[in-house]
Amino acid sequence: MIINTRTKYFYGLGFISVGIKDILYTLFVFFYFNQILGLDPVYTGAATFIAIFFDAFSDPLIGIISDSYKSKTWGRRHPFMFVSAIPLGLSTWLLFIPPSYLSEFQIFCWLTSFSILIRFFLTIYLVPAMSLGAELTPNYEERTIITSFRITFTVLMQPFIFLVGIYLFFVQEEGMTTGLENADAYAPFAFFCGTIMTLSILISTYGTKNTIPFLPKESKKENLSSIFKNIKTAFKMKSFTSIVFFTAMVYTSFGIGNTMSTYLLTYVFEFDEIDILSIVFAGALGGLISAYIAPKFGKIFDKKKATIICTILFSLGMASPYILRLLNLMPFNDDPFVVLSFFILYSFGFTFLWSAMSLSTSMMADVVDQYETFTNKRHEGMFFSTLSFSYKCTVGLGYLVGGLLLKLISFPTQTKLENIDPQVITDLTIIGGPFIFLVYFSSMLFLLGYPIDRKTYNKIRNQLDLNKNEY
Repeated sequence: MIINTRTKYFYGLGFISVGIKDILYTLFVFFYFNQILGLDPVYTGAATFIAIFFDAFSDPLIGIISDSYKSKTWGRRHPFMFVSAIPLGLSTWLLFIPPSYLSEFQIFCWLTSFSILIRFFLTIYLVPAMSLGAELTPNYEERTIITSFRITFTVLMQPFIFLVGIYLFFVQEEGMTTGLENADAYAPFAFFCGTIMTLSILISTYGTKNTIPFLPKESKKENLSSIFKNIKTAFKMKSFTSIVFFTAMVYTSFGIGNTMSTYLLTYVFEFDEIDILSIVFAGALGGLISAYIAPKFGKIFDKKKATIICTILFSLGMASPYILRLLNLMPFNDDPFVVLSFFILYSFGFTFLWSAMSLSTSMMADVVDQYETFTNKRHEGMFFSTLSFSYKCTVGLGYLVGGLLLKLISFPTQTKLENIDPQVITDLTIIGGPFIFLVYFSSMLFLLGYPIDRKTYNKIRNQLDLNKNEY
């Protein structure tokens, strides 16, 4: 099946919801519950971490159910994508409206409960949608292009959402260091975000409906014993474990960075909302450039080598502003070039981060084909549920580690910059620089044993085509 550009755009559109969720948890959730509501950072990190235990069951469950689901009109992926839209948007809004009379522990329970719900409804969309991306084409290079559309749309709307938030919702009032301290702005902003998330999923799901007749049909329903057997077979595959553990390490670092980003930008570089907006634009710009870079790198170097190269480059790019600050090579905070320097370095980092993620997701689609040669079964949902779980689990772990790191360096809550010990700021910079770099860089080690290159994949496709002809 040839995938036209229109279908690729509609497919990518739904992932706007994932990008909005990411920016909320990156710049707003942790700051809101910690600095506005005064929740201890360990509580804040633990709330997200607890939710991963629910993901441990929901992600593979949704993947396996969608693999065997049957609908003559809507296929096996689209019904789940439709169902997720409204509950995901509603849960996002409710997260930011806890009753004012709650105790600290009750606030923690509120954050935990709605983090679980948001992640669950995201699973109902994300796992079938990622599986759909693998099913749209068997072409080795085309798969990277499709995953690039997904990544691009994930980050494309983030600057717009932040811009709308700063100018229309988070109005800085007298006595506030930043508009993010405006507690009354969070609920209406969350309602706006939830609405966009819902609409993006609904439009995307309907817009890709035309592909349903050409997609692989549902798998045969299996009992619990065979499901565990399938999972065991997958984990025996070097190709599968390489991608899973690589993704896990990258997103662990990403989760730590997300947790710390508002603190790093606000307290290390003293960025205001407009300065932070430029950094969000760096992520979006990196996403756009990666839509070109990832397929090109994959074609020139092959997917494995390209992903290793991208990992080295984004590790350097994401950590370099803080490493350069520690070496006194970064412009001072009152220098107008500090924001430009940060923007350039982060654009570079994000370009290769999103490129690595596009390539690794494309590699997982190839792994699904390899699995079929062993078992004569297709389980895209099962395979991509592990990536979804890896993403959410390790981001959750990242939030927990981020909270513990803030506690370790004794970072105060509900405080002004001028009241913070300079040593605490230095410790924060070390976390953003050398620490993050080492975790990012170490993820590359898991890719060294990945066995599928273009030549191997062509053999896999030939075997699958031969099997189909025999039937």
